[in-house]
Amino acid sequence: MQIGANMMRYTSRALSITIWVVGLLLGGSSAIASEAASDAGAKLALTRLFAALASGDAAQIRPLIGPGFQVQRSDGVGYDRETYLARSVPHVRSTPQFNDLVVTADGDIVVTRFRLEVDETIDGRMVEVNAPQLIVFRVTGTEWRVIAAANFAQLTATPGTGSK
Repeated sequence: MQIGANMMRYTSRALSITIWVVGLLLGGSSAIASEAASDAGAKLALTRLFAALASGDAAQIRPLIGPGFQVQRSDGVGYDRETYLARSVPHVRSTPQFNDLVVTADGDIVVTRFRLEVDETIDGRMVEVNAPQLIVFRVTGTEWRVIAAANFAQLTATPGTGSK
């Protein structure tokens, strides 16, 4: 009985993978959308993004951010792509943890909502360690580019003091 159940699971999984591959080969957007919306795909995109941010190198970050990118911070300050890359890339000092990750998708747009646990500074100010974030990606093929971000982490009022 156990062998039959295992064979059934294997056959079902193989069929699912086959349908997904055929959908990709035929250009099926629903197969791409469902893969893009997966928690694993989103977590990988977030990990790549934060690795680039940790480098502090605009040349590594630029390919991951779309031309129409905007970010909004908890203090009301917002930046477009070029201003962000020129003066407001966070200084990430620890490996980020993406807690309570929720992923939704519509076509080529993938929205991620999570709590970011990371040690970082933004514009020379310490950042709240475990705060809500919203990052929106546009997925084209295998390329994930951030098109919008909202960072709800509180920033210290004075750089490096820890006071608000």
